[in-house]
Formats: sequence, structure tokens, C-alpha cells
Amino acid sequence: MRHLRAERGQATVDYVALLALLAVLLAAAAAGTAIGAPGVANAVLGQLRRALCLVSGGPCPLAASDPCTVASRRDARHVAVDLGIVRLDETRVVLRERLSDGTIRLTVSWRDGAGVEAAAGGEAKVDVRGHEIGFDREARAGAPGVLGHGEVYYARGERAADALLRELRRAPAGSDRPRASEVFTEGGVRGLARVDAGASHALGGRLGGLAEATLGVRHDRRSGELTVALTAGGGASGLVSIAVGGEAGDLDGDAVLGLTLDRGHRPVALTVSAAGTVAAGATMPSGIAQALERAADPVKQGSAGGRRWEFGARADLTDPGIARAWKAFRRSPASPVAIRALGEQLRDHARLDVRSYRLDNSSSRVGAEIALGLKLGGEYEHAIDRSRLLAAATRPPFGLWEARLDCLA
Repeated sequence: MRHLRAERGQATVDYVALLALLAVLLAAAAAGTAIGAPGVANAVLGQLRRALCLVSGGPCPLAASDPCTVASRRDARHVAVDLGIVRLDETRVVLRERLSDGTIRLTVSWRDGAGVEAAAGGEAKVDVRGHEIGFDREARAGAPGVLGHGEVYYARGERAADALLRELRRAPAGSDRPRASEVFTEGGVRGLARVDAGASHALGGRLGGLAEATLGVRHDRRSGELTVALTAGGGASGLVSIAVGGEAGDLDGDAVLGLTLDRGHRPVALTVSAAGTVAAGATMPSGIAQALERAADPVKQGSAGGRRWEFGARADLTDPGIARAWKAFRRSPASPVAIRALGEQLRDHARLDVRSYRLDNSSSRVGAEIALGLKLGGEYEHAIDRSRLLAAATRPPFGLWEARLDCLA
């Protein structure tokens, strides 16, 4: 009995010592925050969370940041044919990204669409690098299905990437093609509506909308992880706004939710990604701008025209709060209560990343169509988009926004 009392007494002393250590760490974190050093505060808080995790006896993996995309070139070619009420289209994209660790990531994707579309009016247009010749007086609506697939490759340096691209062009299919590091497939339905009234009409301008519901699966052959991705729907902008702590503005499409499974097909992480484009003369959405300004050079953020921003969140599904919010969102993805609850959990418990890029776009397009219910015609478009990283910020769970110095070096 005396031995047991001694052990209990020693345990009490150990816990008191642990609490004293935590108090010192919290004081250090507060001091780091006071002098404007978010990196110091995040490091201290990170070690504090890890210490508490180790004491609880659970698995305590070290969170690692993925490298940033510091520059990219996207080459997209799109062909479409309209035959009566049937529309067929094909898009091929080659995306070349230079990552902050010196690696080049090449993504080659194909996307086919087929569906029913009704239209009235006509179009005959040539667009070369932003200079249009022709006319466009058309109203159309449709709901085509889409099916796509792609491959992701990694190369060490620009020369290796050039050699890999040449090899991919020589072997478009078959056993001679290099083995991809990642493969993905996606499918879904796209809803399209457009009314072009022309500048001379009282209505003026163009009214349009594009809604898309897709489901995708990505397999990382290196880690064995499988990610199931789906669009967040109408609540996407609100979800991102709550998570980032301010307005996210209009998105380029919907936010994408990803559920990552490990090699044993156990759910391990929830990811959210979204992006938006800011036209020349416009301002960055408040939530995105605040995150970048707290961590990046304000000179780089002085002009928001011609920019693209990207948002990403990764949360551990072993966190009970994240798991509950995700389950509620899956049951009611359009519920404002479920959207807010998931956004708040991501805001507090997820690792958040925000980046901004300078954009340079060029495109050429040629097409001719005529429609009166039934539509005949076709179009071809070739677009090249280039981007360069301007600012990158990250915020660990319960931490502070800080610059991604590894990306900006």
C-alpha cells in the first residue's frame, strides 16, 4: 500500500511539472505573438500540441507541408461539334508546374463531354489573342455529361521534364508510355445556360451560368493513398469564407472536397481546395487578402489586378470535431447550419494555405454556329495560361498566419 501511495504521489508531481512546463511554453508563444513573430508562436504551439498528444498515448504524426507551385504553364486545346441537339466536345490539357523543392510536376488530362443542348441564334467568330472578329447573338441551354481522366508525373529539373514530355508525345498510349506517379478519373454533369443580347440591345451584355457536379478518384501510387473528390455545390463560397475568416468572393467553379484514404482504405484526411480570379482593377476578396497581408510582403499585395488566388485546407479525420462536422455536411450539403459547422471546424482544426499568382493569358479561337432549336456548327480554342507565385501564407491548427518562406525563397 505504501508503494502504491508513493507511485500516486510521484504521478502527481509529474503532472504538476508538466503543467508548469506548459505554462512556460504558453508564455513563450504569447511573447512570440507580441513581437510579431508568428513562426515562433506556431513552432511553440505545435510542440505543445505534440507534447499533449504524446502524454495522451495516441498516434502523433508530424504534419508536413507540401511544396508550393511557384510557376506554371497550362496549355489547353478544346474542340466542340454541334449536330442538331447533340453537342460533343473534347478538351486536352497539359499542365506544367515548377514546385518550390525544384521538382517539375506534369499533369496530362483528357475530358470528353456529350449531351443535349438547345439554342437559338448564331455565331461566327475568330478570336486571336483577345482580338475578336465576327458576331455572337445566341441563347442556349443544356446539361452535358462529362468524363475525364489524367496522369501526373514528376521530374527532377527542367531538362528532365522536357525529355519526359517528348517521351509522352512519342508514346500516347500503350505499354511504352512512362508509368505515372498518380492517376485520376472524374465524371459528372455540367449545366449550362447563356443569353447573349448584344451591345445594341436594351438588355445588353451576356448573362450566363455554369454549374457542375462531378465525382473524381485519384490514386497516388507512391503513398498508396486514394482520394475521392466531389464538388461542394452552392455552399462552396460560404464554406471557404468561414474557413478563411472573411469574404472569399466568386470562385472559379465550386470548391472541391477530398476524402483521403490510406493504404488500408481507412479515412485519414479531409481536404478542401478552391480558387478565384481577380480581374485588373479589382480588389482581392477580404478574407484572402487579410491572410496574405499578415504573412507576406505588403508591396507585393499592393495591386490585386490580374491575379489568381488559391485556397487549401487539410484536416485530420481522427479529430472528433472534424469527423462530426463532415458527417453532418454529407447528410445535408445544402444546409447553412452544416456548412457553417464544417467551415468553423476547418478554420480552427485544419492546416490552411493561401497563395496568390500573377496571371498571363493568351488564347485563339475560331468557330461558326447557327441555331434555331437545332444547332449545327463547331469551334476550336487553344489557350495558354501562365502564372507566377507572388505570395504564400500558411496557418497551422489554432496557430497564426505566417509566410511560406520555403515557397518564396
